[in-house]
Amino acid sequence: MPDWKALLDNEFDLFEPINMAQNLVRIPSISGEGGEVELARFIANYFIDRQIKVEWQEVEEGRANLIAEVEGVLGEGPNLLFNGHLDTVPIGSGWTYPPLGGEIVENRLYGRGACDMKGALASMIYATYMISLFAPSLYGKLKLVLVVDEEGSNLGVKHWIKSYKDRGEVVDFGLVGEPTGLNISLGHRGVAAYQLKVKGKSCHMGIAEQGINAIYLASRVIQSIEDQNQELKKFADPDLGNPTLHVGMIQGGTFPNVVPDNCTFEVDVRTVPNFPLEKMEETLRNVLDSTKQEEEPRLHYQVSQSIPYLPPVKISRDLEGVKILSRSISDVPGEIPTFAPFPASCEASFLVEAGIPTLIFGPGRIEEAHTANEFISVTQIVAASRIYSLLALRFLGGE
Repeated sequence: MPDWKALLDNEFDLFEPINMAQNLVRIPSISGEGGEVELARFIANYFIDRQIKVEWQEVEEGRANLIAEVEGVLGEGPNLLFNGHLDTVPIGSGWTYPPLGGEIVENRLYGRGACDMKGALASMIYATYMISLFAPSLYGKLKLVLVVDEEGSNLGVKHWIKSYKDRGEVVDFGLVGEPTGLNISLGHRGVAAYQLKVKGKSCHMGIAEQGINAIYLASRVIQSIEDQNQELKKFADPDLGNPTLHVGMIQGGTFPNVVPDNCTFEVDVRTVPNFPLEKMEETLRNVLDSTKQEEEPRLHYQVSQSIPYLPPVKISRDLEGVKILSRSISDVPGEIPTFAPFPASCEASFLVEAGIPTLIFGPGRIEEAHTANEFISVTQIVAASRIYSLLALRFLGGE
């Protein structure tokens, strides 16, 4: 079998993924604002210049997925998927470094999307080029699927999955490059949200005792919801983390001197396989019913689901792709294969649902995503590109 590490070391230029990441950050690609297509064109030209096959997949007017493919010359074999998203959240305010400058200061590349996830895109793009150099010694295919609208409604990945199924394609293993700090995440928790409306009775605040303050009622429910998280820890999944309930939005009242007769709040719900959505809904109902029975018989409420449920996903550590990734991490100086939960949700859930075993692994820390002065470690960009390259070479070429 080839010594892929030695062969890769002879070709790998550590400055290339860094320069690519800087260039990607300098192209604004806020979700739904038109920049995604410009970013896709830039990446497409990079691949075309290197004779790598690209497909332009229009999702809707002005928005397109980009797919790059390297096919092994040795014929049919396993197929590997790298997935990332082209879009970012809005730039926002509070920046010290130029949000589109791509500046590097003390090993940190700053800019909107640097962490989520243009650093990983750069690592994957350069790794795809590396794989193309070794195509004569490989079987199967590497697909790099870069999609739009991940920060929105996931239109891009849904569109690609439909075409993938329509064509009868098969992918044996997938990797989403969301920022995990180069830890291996075997999946993520499920996510949903519920809107709770609490009803009260308004009157003048000067005679507040004659009204029913909906905000006070809601606060008792909210505290009871928060208290549930301690109990939910006993259902923790070792690879995904704890199921949780957290209040993220609240609105109520009309004027300071009027007892509020309504209060609406949103509950973020995170589930794990052994504590699914049905049990979370039951927990919410129990909190509301017990609060009404034990503390506040005047409590009246309505509950409705406010975002569709994205179920939890988790793949096995025993899959060959996971083992190859672990070995590839070990071959990069300073890196040790470590498994850790991914606290957010991502497009791995759609890929797993489509029958593609998919894990999450990428450079950068999720704590830096979507923040002012968002940054990513330059060292991790380079390390990720080496790891992606070794994973693909070993998956498609054996070792």
